[in-house]
Amino acid sequence: MTADDRTAIESLIFRYARYVDTARYEDLGALFADAAITANKTSQRFVGAAEVRDYWRMSNKRFEGGTPRTHHIVTNLEFEDGPGAGSVRVRACFTVLQGTLAIALQPIACGRYDDVFDRGPAGWRFRSKHIEVTLLGNMNDHLNVSIS
Repeated sequence: MTADDRTAIESLIFRYARYVDTARYEDLGALFADAAITANKTSQRFVGAAEVRDYWRMSNKRFEGGTPRTHHIVTNLEFEDGPGAGSVRVRACFTVLQGTLAIALQPIACGRYDDVFDRGPAGWRFRSKHIEVTLLGNMNDHLNVSIS
């Protein structure tokens, strides 16, 4: 893997966080046009752009400015060979901060991402994302669904 490959993959990971935080659900879905998202707090599996877009739009509360008032911090990226030929697996940690009129700025969730990427016709792309939530704080202003 070249430095350019690593930068392209990192950009996809960081773009995911930015699209969630800015409620750009159409763009978020497009990141997963050829991928699936799973999580330890649900048995659901979200496959493709429309399912990802629609679930994140439905499940995330939005406030003034149309955003969820969150900030995802992604750290500790670990790169390794992926499960398929030419794929790359990246494990990372995340912390989600949120501040609304009802709650002061605080961490509301922490956990780990386990992502797999491969190179498609237009460059690197997500193939899968597994979200493992390990710590939960005050989620009252974050989601329209329960993940406790």
